[in-house]
Amino acid sequence: MSDQVVVELRLIEQIFRLNTTVEKRDELERAAEVLNERFNEMRRSAPRVEHNKLIIMVALQLTQEVLSLNKSLQEYEHCERLLDAILQDVEKSL
Repeated sequence: MSDQVVVELRLIEQIFRLNTTVEKRDELERAAEVLNERFNEMRRSAPRVEHNKLIIMVALQLTQEVLSLNKSLQEYEHCERLLDAILQDVEKSL
């Protein structure tokens, strides 16, 4: 069982105290950095857009990336299964 820790993060100009495990702490902190970087990039490119709308735009952008990565992973897994089937067929014919 992993040790639980509380991490205090500054996310999009607010402080959050989040529970995580020791093993996932660095990952959570890196995720916070990415979120803040994306928010700041969006703010620079659209300085007049309301704060809440910027947050939604960043969330949408990150979600699109996750969906794209999931699709790529599924395609990779499909190719892996096909290659495995081909290898099995080759091994049977030898």
